[in-house]
Amino acid sequence: MTIKVKTQLGLIAVLVIIALSLILAQSASPDSSLLFGLKRVQEKVYLRLKNAPSDKLDYMSLLLDRRLTELDSQVRRQSYGYILPSALRYSTLAGQIAEMIMANNMTDKVASTTNQFKEHQKVLYDVYVIYPKNTDNVEYKYIEDDINYLKIYLDKLSNFFKAGKA
Repeated sequence: MTIKVKTQLGLIAVLVIIALSLILAQSASPDSSLLFGLKRVQEKVYLRLKNAPSDKLDYMSLLLDRRLTELDSQVRRQSYGYILPSALRYSTLAGQIAEMIMANNMTDKVASTTNQFKEHQKVLYDVYVIYPKNTDNVEYKYIEDDINYLKIYLDKLSNFFKAGKA
């Protein structure tokens, strides 16, 4: 085998490893740090590739659904050590969505986002209820914070929508 062929095979192997990593990262949970980190980088790159604020908002909304699923999954699997960062990621993204709607005057997105936030409040409340509270672990408070942040964001969106209609 020539050096050129070896180099080409090496590059193919590297590309296959990268492709497999990206595929595996799609289903990574926060407790698998390497793949989850790769997943987050992918999401950030994909978000930056979106040019229109409406497209960014739609993708952020999809990501918010993923963050909720991750948080719910962690509690159900009793993987409590990752609740704080997951809850923070969730509330931060929800706030960014609300801010993007208001900053870009997207009154057409208020209703769908309001519905999403209300549905998420229900899921978060269910997660909060099943979280064990008779232990030294007080991470459940971060889930409660997410519920409260959604209330704040819903109020902001409601006031924004009312002001836009006036």
